[in-house]
Amino acid sequence: MLRSVLLATALIITGPVVSAHADEVEDAIKEALEAYQNEDRNTARQQLSYAVQLIGQQAADALGKVLPDALSGWEAEDVESNSAGLAMLGGGIQAKRAYTKGDDRVEIQVIGDSPLLSQFMALMSNPAMAAAMGSKPTKINGQMALVDSDGKISMVIANRFLVTVEGSASSDDKTAYAKAIDLKKLQSL
Repeated sequence: MLRSVLLATALIITGPVVSAHADEVEDAIKEALEAYQNEDRNTARQQLSYAVQLIGQQAADALGKVLPDALSGWEAEDVESNSAGLAMLGGGIQAKRAYTKGDDRVEIQVIGDSPLLSQFMALMSNPAMAAAMGSKPTKINGQMALVDSDGKISMVIANRFLVTVEGSASSDDKTAYAKAIDLKKLQSL
C-alpha cells in the first residue's frame, strides 16, 4: 500500500514538471522509489526531500518571472529566487528584484506558500487591521493594496502571495513598479 502511495506521489509530482531541473527531479524520485523498494527508508526520504526542494526552487523561479523589467531610465538587478531560506516563515518560496535610478532604489519581493505568512496575510486583508497598522488601503491594477507611511506597498495576491514594493524612491515610482508586476500571471501560479 505504502509503495503505491509513494509511486502515485512520484507520478503526481513529476507530471507537470517541465523545466531544466525535470531530469534531476525525476532522478531523485526514481532513486527514492528504488531505495524504498530495497527497504532503505533513509535514502528514500532523503531523495524525496531533495526532489521536493528542487520543485520548490522551480516554483520560486516561476515567481521571478512575474517581476517586471526595469522601467524607463531605471536599471534592474538580477532576479533572486529562493525556496530554502524561508524556514523562519514555516517554509515557502520567494523571489525579489531591485531597481536603481541614481540614488533611488525600489525592491520588489514576492513570498508565497508559507503557512505562517498566510496567517499574517489574513490580517492584512482586513481594512480595520490595516488602519490599526498605520497603513492606508488603495487599489493597484484592481488589486487591494496597503501603503504605509514610508510608501511601502503590500498586496496579498490569490490568498497565497505577499508582494511588497519598497525602497528609497518616491511613492510614485514605487506605485509605478507595483503596477508593472504581472499580477494575473502571479494569480495563475
